[in-house]
Amino acid sequence: MLQDSPACVLLLDLADDAVVQANPAGRELLPGGVLPTGVAAWVAAAGLRRLDGSAYAAGEDPVSRVARHGEVHGEPVLVGDSAAPLWITGSPIPGDADLPRQALVVLFPVDGGEDADVRDRAVVAAGLSFTISDPRLPDNPLVFVNPAFERTTGYSREEVQGRNCRFLQGPETDPAAVQRIREALVSEEHRTITLLNYRKDGTAFWNELSISPVCDAAGELTHFVGIQSDVTARVAVEHERERHLEAERTARSAAERAQRRLALLAEATSMLAATLDVDESLDRLTGLVVPMMADFCTVHLLGQDGRVQRVAARHRDPVRQPLLRRLEELQPGGLADGSRTAQVLRGGPAERIDIDEDVLAAGICDGELLEVYRRLAPRSVLVVPLRARSQVLGVLALFADDSGRSYDDEDLVVAADLARRAALTVDNARLYQREHEVAEQLQRSLLPQLPVVPGLDRSARYLPGSTAAQVGGDWYDLFRLPDGPVGIAIGDVMGHDMTAAAAMGQLRSVLQSYAWQGSEPDVVLDRLDQLVQGLDMAQLATCAYGRLELPVAGRPGRLRLANAGHLPPALRASDGSVRLLATEPSLLVGAALGTDRATVEEPVEPGCVLVLYTDGLVEHRGRGLDEGLQALQEALRTAPDDAQGISDHLLAELAGDLEDDVALLVLRVL
Repeated sequence: MLQDSPACVLLLDLADDAVVQANPAGRELLPGGVLPTGVAAWVAAAGLRRLDGSAYAAGEDPVSRVARHGEVHGEPVLVGDSAAPLWITGSPIPGDADLPRQALVVLFPVDGGEDADVRDRAVVAAGLSFTISDPRLPDNPLVFVNPAFERTTGYSREEVQGRNCRFLQGPETDPAAVQRIREALVSEEHRTITLLNYRKDGTAFWNELSISPVCDAAGELTHFVGIQSDVTARVAVEHERERHLEAERTARSAAERAQRRLALLAEATSMLAATLDVDESLDRLTGLVVPMMADFCTVHLLGQDGRVQRVAARHRDPVRQPLLRRLEELQPGGLADGSRTAQVLRGGPAERIDIDEDVLAAGICDGELLEVYRRLAPRSVLVVPLRARSQVLGVLALFADDSGRSYDDEDLVVAADLARRAALTVDNARLYQREHEVAEQLQRSLLPQLPVVPGLDRSARYLPGSTAAQVGGDWYDLFRLPDGPVGIAIGDVMGHDMTAAAAMGQLRSVLQSYAWQGSEPDVVLDRLDQLVQGLDMAQLATCAYGRLELPVAGRPGRLRLANAGHLPPALRASDGSVRLLATEPSLLVGAALGTDRATVEEPVEPGCVLVLYTDGLVEHRGRGLDEGLQALQEALRTAPDDAQGISDHLLAELAGDLEDDVALLVLRVL
């Protein structure tokens, strides 16, 4: 009841029928605050009225009745213009050497309403105890207690009179609450404090203590009035409610934390599965865990030679990122042989390690290295192995620094799960990389070594696409024919698998066989088509084949060329002009029997450049074929003069991030 507004406390002199002392709230009800004043004058000044608003007859108000040696227990009144009731309780103080012929009157602010009327009247009448202490005496002893105090505490008036009320304190009394009481006494102000007190029999109860200073007519402090209420039941309910609220908060926090962890693992799985590049996957992993799970982190991998290499490191604070790079410089590989991280890398279990200055100093001998670690300020670390297919590939270390983050066993479980997912991605990426390298080696083994041809500067390139590890069907060829010309070919067998690679090797051999017979290019392609369909060597393939006669002793050269669905070769003339060679339209090899193909002839002069290529060079996502062919002509127009330089220039200008294999054959007539 006393939490929101202080009680009004009055001391009456029964002999003089006057209010002689009051606390600040009591003085506020008396305009001018002049004491002592007669009881009737105080009642009139305070405007005491009945609950229905009517005035009391002279001497019939509760304060006057107490002044006539009567008692009032919880009677409602109205004061001044307020419509909120105050409850009055009061009674004469039994004869006492220090307080002769005096009475204590207390007016309490309470809530309104019919239910509150019954409740609060009962509380005021029966549940509250009063004490009066004298701060003018040593140790501020009690000089008066009412019977309710005796019932509440089990101490009699004789046992407590002359003692400081700290005897109610016990082992579980909150020192902070006691300190607030001291502060209220020193500052001489009203204050309400709830604290744990102890009865005479040792049982504890929660005491809501309202302390009010009482001053004399000169404004000097004379007494403190303590109004006490046993609120054990209320505090128990509050504690139980707080316990339930705390349990609910804990459960909600645990659920939110679990949800965040699941979201983290789901996001990590999605991000790691989106790439087959080891460096990119680990960069994505560190970008995810910092700062969600760590203030900074490092990733170490075991190389094929068994050496440890730090492959990723990230800090939440960009200013401290250079410190991680400095660690790598001072400690190549990032691991000391005897460190726990090295032990985990050798197959040990995941660990959660607390770090302090002693741990750092004991584990690091190098002064500069120790200083870098001090600036990073690690306080706790989770060290988990990157394990996939029963093999430890590396180790992930998550650090908490002086930001206040801390780790527990659940964090270790989540970190270990993250590491397993990352390890599987790393292992898959390595498998893909090995397969890709094997496929590329196989592809290159199926392509020819270009022969030396007098009068011809030549260059050939093969680049595998980045989106698949399989071998492909892109190929080129250059060979000398027995009757003098040079045979040139470019082709692409549809597919990216071993079947396409095998078919490519067969087509190249068959084409060389027919070309060796000296047949015209269209005849060679027709026979190749018949054999492909007859032996079911491949489903579909594009191919362009030509016989190149080089200029000799003033005699001009010429190129006779036939095309089976392949992209047109590009020709840069000796004057620098560039065009695509027009060839007769023709179906792909393997599309249909009976296809008629034609041979076209182009003059060849010294200094001209012929470029044969597959579609991976000019076709890209977001760029159409016509745009790609136009870009090829522009790049060829600005390319250098030598075949090697032309190849480099075309690939630099056109290849970019390859989505498909590229076969490129560049011939420059000398």
